[in-house]
Amino acid sequence: MKRQRYYNEISERLEILASRIKTNGKLNVLDLNIHAETFYRDLLNCIYGYKLESANISSANMAAIDLIDNENKLVIQVSSTATRQKIENTLNKGKIVEYATDNYKIKFLFIAEEAQNLRSNKYSNPYNINFIPQEDILDKASLLTSISQLAIGSYSLVHDLFIREFGGAPNPSKITSNLASIVNLLAIEDLDEGDVSTNLNLYNIDEKIEFNELEVIKETTINEYIPYYTKLDRIYKEFEHEGKNKRVSVFRKLTSFYEKELCKKDISSVEKFFNIVNNVEEYIINSNNLDDFEEDVVEMCVKIITVDAFIRCKIFKNPKGYNHVAS
Repeated sequence: MKRQRYYNEISERLEILASRIKTNGKLNVLDLNIHAETFYRDLLNCIYGYKLESANISSANMAAIDLIDNENKLVIQVSSTATRQKIENTLNKGKIVEYATDNYKIKFLFIAEEAQNLRSNKYSNPYNINFIPQEDILDKASLLTSISQLAIGSYSLVHDLFIREFGGAPNPSKITSNLASIVNLLAIEDLDEGDVSTNLNLYNIDEKIEFNELEVIKETTINEYIPYYTKLDRIYKEFEHEGKNKRVSVFRKLTSFYEKELCKKDISSVEKFFNIVNNVEEYIINSNNLDDFEEDVVEMCVKIITVDAFIRCKIFKNPKGYNHVAS
């Protein structure tokens, strides 16, 4: 699932950032804290829909707070030091009375250390600004919890922010794959118009769909991607010129993903089909030769490849006499 991959990449980057901030703090190198404050401003806006901006924009060196959202009446202090004293020192600053009077809420974001133990404490809050420790003390763990509960669209936006901020350096453990090469070729094709090959025996394909109990995705997935059979067939033929057995290796890899699904007796054929799609996509994304395409383009290409493999008898059982081309 995309969620799991997004979560792994996001949590890894947050851990690295927190560790770097903590180490630099011990060395009294604080440049990263300044840049991190801007990053966390964007992250909080992305997760919670806030409209935070730097408090220093409206007033240089604003005492007690770092980020402010005037529309939602929210102020946030961003700190690498997670202590009770840090919180109480801020709550006791004279500037807080102005925000308390205007009914602002205050939150504390600790970007280097865990703050779980601080949420159960009681704090001196002389100006009675809106502050609930259980809700308003944030750290990387609470942010990850909030991120994990986002709808997939919002999850993707958060993931995109991390990629833009931290980059997507290739994993040295990634390998080159022929499947990724096929996606590279397919993704640059003009797919606005598909052309169903006249050689395709659509009646037999319908039989195979019914035989494997895939009727529920016939219109929305299988028939949707059948029109690209001719384009992909041409790519396979061109690909074969680059070296012997390249096309065969692609088909065998697709079959291997299907064979793994055969071991799962307690799921439906539809679930197996989309498991294959997800596993193929994950495999391709983890290939170091995949060009820079949007994820939805890669997903579309993977579905074209998977449906094509279904038609070509590479995955799922064939009814008696099945042939994907007219005999």
